[in-house]
Amino acid sequence: MPEIRRTIMNTFKDAQECQMFVMILKQKWSEFDGKLKDKFTVEIATDVADASKHTAYLTAQSVEDFKIVEDWATKEVLPLRNKFAPKSHTFTCELDARFEFGDK
Repeated sequence: MPEIRRTIMNTFKDAQECQMFVMILKQKWSEFDGKLKDKFTVEIATDVADASKHTAYLTAQSVEDFKIVEDWATKEVLPLRNKFAPKSHTFTCELDARFEFGDK
């Protein structure tokens, strides 16, 4: 089964607002305690060229786990993000190919 990926790109009014939300994300995701059957990864990255932008990458090994996390995030994360009202773009896809180079 292919990996399921969600990429969420947010642009806030300034870098301070973005960093405040990243701190909130770190706290909220550390509280997640859903019962998942496979590996699920959440990565949060701030744009090096524009600190008012950040991207969250969610990677699931199973559709069931993706749904559990999606339901939790809809209740726990989205209301907090919406208070900041960033411009937001979300992409959800299945991984078609992966290329890895180098030993480490």
